[in-house]
Amino acid sequence: MKARHLAGAVLLLLIGAGLGEAGHRFATGAHPSQAIAAPGPVDIGFAQSMRGHHDQAVVMSRILLDHGATRLTSLARSIQSAQLIEIGEMKGWLLLWGKPLLPASDGMNWMLLGKMSPDASLSRYLADCRTAGGMPGLASSDELNQLRSLDGDERDRLFLQLMTRHHQGALPMAHFAARNAETPAVRALAAQIEVQQMEELGAMALLARGH
Repeated sequence: MKARHLAGAVLLLLIGAGLGEAGHRFATGAHPSQAIAAPGPVDIGFAQSMRGHHDQAVVMSRILLDHGATRLTSLARSIQSAQLIEIGEMKGWLLLWGKPLLPASDGMNWMLLGKMSPDASLSRYLADCRTAGGMPGLASSDELNQLRSLDGDERDRLFLQLMTRHHQGALPMAHFAARNAETPAVRALAAQIEVQQMEELGAMALLARGH
């Protein structure tokens, strides 16, 4: 009887381990070896930089939602939900890789370490990064405080302006990582973010025109 109980317990542990592994594959959209494969500098730099970039989008969405119902509620909730999931995924990679959650500096030099030399578009983006002292498009503390202080249409207009600029600043990063990251899971997420944020930019342009 004890032997049967022990065998049953071992079987349950094996099933649990298998379900855990399957859940990990489902969450990352990749085979486990793809998610934990040795990352290159682009993988690490993208995960650190885009995670920090997403943090601010979540903050801006939360500010808007905390002020009550608005015609932008659905958009803000969608941005917040998608980016919280992506933040969790990128944090998970960095923990698996044993890397810091934040980059060592505000520079974006990891974007110089791709498979090809920077083209004119990437060179302009990196010049903007140097001018901004980090990722371009981020809202300043004063702009976030202004967003907190406004109500109604004025708040909505500023949110659209800030979030549009914010998304535009993320697109070159996502585009670059989708083509230069070493691990398939990172390339897949970067491509997903690129498409998702282009769609949201289109939606925000329509909302800004009052449609």
